[in-house]
Amino acid sequence: MANPKDADPLAPWRDLLSQWEQNVNALANKTMASDEYSSSMNSVMGATLKMQETMRQFMATYLASANLPSRSEVLGIAERVGGVEARLERIEALLERIAAQRPGESVPATPPRPRPPRTKSPPNAES
Repeated sequence: MANPKDADPLAPWRDLLSQWEQNVNALANKTMASDEYSSSMNSVMGATLKMQETMRQFMATYLASANLPSRSEVLGIAERVGGVEARLERIEALLERIAAQRPGESVPATPPRPRPPRTKSPPNAES
């Protein structure tokens, strides 16, 4: 009876891949444990944050010069519109409650929205 490991033609490839992965993990762990790596990563993160702040300031200046709203201004407008919508919903609910408490008075109903003209005929019922 043949050994199942001998029957697998990809076993050497898996072993090689496994060894490579172990070696890379060992090297990465050794590198990340060093103080030089920590300080270099700290400086890279600081530079990245500084670049992001510079880009944010540049975009704010550019948008202001183009007379366009910034992200924070758009978010502020959206927040205010949301507040207005919430107040309108509360007013609408209050008016509905008032109308329900006075059944004798007629409240004009909103007219139904016009529908587009029907251009297609239904299929024959005989089919």
